[in-house]
Amino acid sequence: MISVEKVIQDIWIMSEAGVVLYHRVFDKKVDEQLFGALMSALNTFAEQISTGGLSSFELKDKKYIMIKQDGISYIVNSSTKTKEKKVKEQMRSIVTKFSNLYPKEFFDNWDSDISIFEHFEEQIKDSLQETIDRFEKAFW
Repeated sequence: MISVEKVIQDIWIMSEAGVVLYHRVFDKKVDEQLFGALMSALNTFAEQISTGGLSSFELKDKKYIMIKQDGISYIVNSSTKTKEKKVKEQMRSIVTKFSNLYPKEFFDNWDSDISIFEHFEEQIKDSLQETIDRFEKAFW
């Protein structure tokens, strides 16, 4: 089996309305729904001033990358040292898995209960850095 380097640290998957459907964050400093609302507002602002909206930005030592597909926004972060191409490859895999499990039609009758997405991490753990991975990278 080929080992893939896990480059994604944190992930948020959001609806068009900015509701965080799924998230996995190591160092929780901000409420995930507040973060979702902020990202939604930033993207709306970016769409007003440029076509396509926001696709990436950097804060300190982290790079945030966004992909929007079928009304769902996927936001991940990784180290600024990680090549964006690697992150986007793993993001595309996550987007495919999420849209296969929860196709656009799923949301037509969805009752807004976000707990249904709690187990999504099992589908994408091969793309997410583990806490020990981050610790090792910081000290080795």
